[in-house]
Amino acid sequence: MSQKKLKKERVMAKVVDKQSSYDPGEFEGIIKILRSNWIFLLGVCVMTILLYLNSLHGHFVSDDYASITQNPTVTNFGLMFSGLNMVSIITYLGAVLFGVTNPFMWHVLSLFLYIVFLIVSFIFLDIVFKKRIAIITTLLFATHPIHVEAISWISGKPYLLGPIFILLSLIYFVLYLRSRNKRYLWLLVLGILLSLSADKVRTPSLLFLILVYVLAFDRWVFKKVNFLKVLGIVISAGILFTILLWPMIVNRVTSVNSGYNQSDSIFYNPFFQYPTAIAKYLQLLFIPIDLTLYHTMYIFPVWLNWFIFLVFIISLIYFYFKNPKLFFSLAFIFAATAPSMAPVKVSWLVAERYVFFGSLGFCVFIALLLEKLYSKQLIVGTVVLSLIVTLFCYRTYIRNIDWQTNHNLWVNTCQVSPNSHNAWNNIGDDYDKLKDYPDAIKGFTQSTVVKPDYADAYHNRANIFFKMGRLDLARDSYMMALNYSPGLYHSYLSLIQIDLMEKNAPLVVEHVKKLLDLQPNNPQSWYVAAVVSAQMGNKQQAIELVQKALSIDPNYSLASNLLQQLSIAK
Repeated sequence: MSQKKLKKERVMAKVVDKQSSYDPGEFEGIIKILRSNWIFLLGVCVMTILLYLNSLHGHFVSDDYASITQNPTVTNFGLMFSGLNMVSIITYLGAVLFGVTNPFMWHVLSLFLYIVFLIVSFIFLDIVFKKRIAIITTLLFATHPIHVEAISWISGKPYLLGPIFILLSLIYFVLYLRSRNKRYLWLLVLGILLSLSADKVRTPSLLFLILVYVLAFDRWVFKKVNFLKVLGIVISAGILFTILLWPMIVNRVTSVNSGYNQSDSIFYNPFFQYPTAIAKYLQLLFIPIDLTLYHTMYIFPVWLNWFIFLVFIISLIYFYFKNPKLFFSLAFIFAATAPSMAPVKVSWLVAERYVFFGSLGFCVFIALLLEKLYSKQLIVGTVVLSLIVTLFCYRTYIRNIDWQTNHNLWVNTCQVSPNSHNAWNNIGDDYDKLKDYPDAIKGFTQSTVVKPDYADAYHNRANIFFKMGRLDLARDSYMMALNYSPGLYHSYLSLIQIDLMEKNAPLVVEHVKKLLDLQPNNPQSWYVAAVVSAQMGNKQQAIELVQKALSIDPNYSLASNLLQQLSIAK
């Protein structure tokens, strides 16, 4: 390669925002950024800790029970490390170090991860933009209330961990383009591997972010890259990625598109999904008022969603040619959120935690606009930024209260999303735990009003009636549950218990038969049948049935004990 051509390539590699404090080609540049901005970063860390102080005393809520407090394998080293999943590993270490009864240190861990992301994002912004943009963006991002779900909810760890490594990978990609130092490629690969370990589902967003960065700042790359070769690599990687994650994808689709969310298709209608989701995300970013766990209230009419969607697309096209920085910031929002917006139902339509990473692009967009205001009216710009940060801090403080207890969470969710049958079912379950049975019945009943074919809510309401001794109402609700979901195994178990209490022999025989037909390979089915036979005086038949249960599971202790009792009685 000629010296002239090599010099030209080096010049092209440095056609970036020259106002960045990073010195291309020097690995120590990242350290320099931290050293020259440590006072600001320390101040942001202190501010963030104070802002989230009221979240540190929050309880375990929602999925925290299943993943931590009620997870029998949480301290099983072999199982928690088997998949080399970083979230599982951190959960194991947390359970060993902090225990599973006091959530305080778990909240501290989440807040620590958030602070790490703030520092990494500042480095990225200082590299790509000038320092003022990095400072303004960090202040906006650190206080934005849409992040509370990912931070104050202990189960939100994947949405903090994944972006840390994705953004580090993007940093190394940018540094490689600027310096052509291959060590950054190795660091890029390491970042990708760590990201896959932290959050496989959202790691592909790195590809979209790299594309957006190149389109915005380094378009010369298109002249140097063999796109057919790159396309082949990307497609091959996508196929391999899909094959490796296929079991997880199937399980996730089943989870999201089953039970109360069941529909005729596992695909979203893209003509509804994207205009609705993009409009809702933009509304939540600009006006974070109606924050909630389940977003089901899409108050904008269809035409307005489409209008916002088209304005957003037109803005991207316009800024692509006129202002690459604004293009990058707007495109970043949904490039980072793209994996959670797949047309296959692997995720909910809208969730605040999904846009945690993408909101960085929104904060950059606002920072760029404020910078223009600063250049003309410094005092006005300062007042506007201070007002935004103050409002964000207030909303974040209030939103943290929603996540402090299970009860607060579901009350807020029902208030903001009153058309969510899931929310009403969960608040009914919460009242059940509080032994407030009348309000529990109201919650489950409202869930069936919102979704009349929601079998789980009928079953849960029946459980409350059973606890209250209203066996007649319990039977009716169990039958309603089975009417909408004939395979609801636990409803048959409860009906059999009611039949025995009411000494209704014909019904108990009928329900036992249906139970065995439904799950013939479940030892519990044969155990229940044996109990029924024993109570009806058929001891020999009971022995045969309990032996059948033990043939399926020799370690089934309840069956073993029953067999011993029957043998003695015989």
